[in-house]
Amino acid sequence: MSKRHRFGDAPRGGGGGDDNDAATRVGAPLPLVTQPMVALSPDGQPLTAGSAPAGAPVSPRQLAHTVSQDRVALRERPPTPPVVGDRAMVAASREVAPHVAAGQAPEIGLTQHHLPDDAPPDPRLILVTDPDSEQAAAFRVLRHHMLEAGRPQVVVVSSPRPGEGKTTTALNLALALAECGRARVLLVETHVRRPQLSSVFRFVPPWCFAEQLAAHRHQPMLPWGFVDIPQLWLHVAAINPRIEQNQLLDAPAFAIAMERLRLGGYDHIVIDSPPVLGSADVNLIQDAADGTLLVVRGKRTTARDLRRSIDQLSPARVIGTVMVE
Repeated sequence: MSKRHRFGDAPRGGGGGDDNDAATRVGAPLPLVTQPMVALSPDGQPLTAGSAPAGAPVSPRQLAHTVSQDRVALRERPPTPPVVGDRAMVAASREVAPHVAAGQAPEIGLTQHHLPDDAPPDPRLILVTDPDSEQAAAFRVLRHHMLEAGRPQVVVVSSPRPGEGKTTTALNLALALAECGRARVLLVETHVRRPQLSSVFRFVPPWCFAEQLAAHRHQPMLPWGFVDIPQLWLHVAAINPRIEQNQLLDAPAFAIAMERLRLGGYDHIVIDSPPVLGSADVNLIQDAADGTLLVVRGKRTTARDLRRSIDQLSPARVIGTVMVE
């Protein structure tokens, strides 16, 4: 694999900023408890007065609290700084290598894709387009709190309904994890009815993740094929929107896939899932993961939808709720 180059400058240190800034009010993901503690509006009205148009870049804010209900400011608990040093050494350390005995780890093939220089990146890639913004800092704090919640290897990012910021959150959480030290990160798309990653990164997937699932259900030792985006230090498993897909994700195949990919040398696997309500896919997906982050949007998500989503999911697997505006 070729030498990788870091996107942007190193993020600023964790100090400074007013406590009311977006970057300082990111909520800590919940520990793995049986009853997540979530701030709800009792009359089912929107959760906050803040709003943003659908599809606009979002930044996480505090909604879920830790059991102690403490709010933590960014300057009080800064995110883990990235490793600074020889970039070639860091890049080499990110080569996907097995952590287990020979023959047990999956074979992974990569096709490199470089973000085009002749067009601006997708605005949803906040850590690329505006890496020093409060929004970018907020995603780094989200990364910090998620890692404190037990370092889950496989994390599902979902929302009650479409248009509430789950894909933007999944994208930037994956980028925040990838820029931290020597982490190896795989971003997986599982929303078969509305895939978006190929349009975000501007490529046609050489391998469709949904088709790979079907093949691996019967032949789990087949090689996997992912897209490597060197500027971002990120691997992507995307669904090809040009290929007609089944209405439901192949749940047994997905469980087999996650079991295999856990052995592939990835430190983090971030799953961009379908919305919770109106789909059984996310329940099947989270069964193969270590935890779920539930994304809600101010002045859009109702308390009723949030309650229904948590009821539908396994409460013990909801590690936190992220509020975006």
